[in-house]
Amino acid sequence: MITTSYHNHSTWSDGSSTPEEMVLAAKAAGLSEFGLSDHWVIHPNKCKDSVSWSIKLDRLEKYVSECLTWKQRLDDENFTIRIGIEVDFFEENYQQVLAQLRQFPFDYLIGAVHYFGTFPIDHSAGPWQSLSQQQIDDIWRGYWRKIRNLAASQSFDFLAHLDLPKKFNFLPSEGFSAELEETLLALQKFDLPLELNTAGWVKPCSECYPGKATLKRACQLGIPVLVNADAHQKEHVTRFFPEAEQLLKDCGYQQVCSFASRQRKFINL
Repeated sequence: MITTSYHNHSTWSDGSSTPEEMVLAAKAAGLSEFGLSDHWVIHPNKCKDSVSWSIKLDRLEKYVSECLTWKQRLDDENFTIRIGIEVDFFEENYQQVLAQLRQFPFDYLIGAVHYFGTFPIDHSAGPWQSLSQQQIDDIWRGYWRKIRNLAASQSFDFLAHLDLPKKFNFLPSEGFSAELEETLLALQKFDLPLELNTAGWVKPCSECYPGKATLKRACQLGIPVLVNADAHQKEHVTRFFPEAEQLLKDCGYQQVCSFASRQRKFINL
């Protein structure tokens, strides 16, 4: 049974439920460990739209403080709040971003890519609709490169939504399987876990991130995995968890990761 969920959002970034509502819902749902991981985006090109869906740059300390407050109030022998954050990876500034985060007692850092340059990968279908197939391929190619560089940085505890650009069904042309394989090999080389993100099942792609074939290959390569709801409201904290557990078993997985104080452990399925 899946009893942990670390990738979730609140009104600190782009969620619609407050931290209080999220943590109380997670405890009521029977999770043993739960973490908020609101977005932290410092775009090197000062992309204006990024500030609208991430923690405000002068509010990080207050975000961590509120998470710790709820941890002190709600932790007991059956339930533990973990402190996390979802960090957008940019080759140009990730070292400075991570240096700023080291002063806080995070249990885990999630690595994520939501931009190709200033192109917003998953905000809406609109930016994709005017692109040619070659431009779509270029974005996919650049996205995979960024994921490989994220893994090579060895700075994150797990990777968010591996194949996020499929969200609106703007898929690469045939022949991109080599790019995915190279990316999975990078995760293997740098021992970076990936998540089965259940939110994809309600997106236009109608498939979790990543899909079954990719999960099977990740299992063959020994890449660790965990399940996250990527919940943005309290009703979704364990959405599709039974389906996710069965999918992992079908793909050959027998364990999932858990995290505390930036240390990884394993839980049997």
